[in-house]
Amino acid sequence: MKPPLTVKEYFFPFVQVSADPEFTPGDPAEQIDFETKVGVDHNPENGLYQVILEITALPENEKKKTPYAIHLVVVGLFTVSDKIEDPVQLLKVAGASILYSAAREFLITITSRGPWAPFFLPTISFLPSPAESEELVKPTNVSKEKKKIAKEK
Repeated sequence: MKPPLTVKEYFFPFVQVSADPEFTPGDPAEQIDFETKVGVDHNPENGLYQVILEITALPENEKKKTPYAIHLVVVGLFTVSDKIEDPVQLLKVAGASILYSAAREFLITITSRGPWAPFFLPTISFLPSPAESEELVKPTNVSKEKKKIAKEK
């Protein structure tokens, strides 16, 4: 049985991770604001879908110290089964989840070589909230979601 979604490849065209030299390990856990943006595009010539996931994690202000400032973009190329009625919605949820997992492992690898503890992105859901579910009738290619995560020690 053919899967509804197949990853052809993914890559990181933009990666920026910087350690804050003034961060003090052992400080009480601060909240780090991070934002995810998901975009989906389709190329009818080759049938591939492109999912772009952007993750930004920055301190809110100069007084709030976090171990790392992070901004990265991961792009994935996917094929979707013809039996899927709404491939864009599938890609916004499942495709973004696949890329987010890849980004989590990528960030752990990068930050494990930094001066502070490795940075772990938390598990999040790309499923639409009930309010967003009502808007699914309207076609859209980009969704934004803000989350708060605790700093890892």
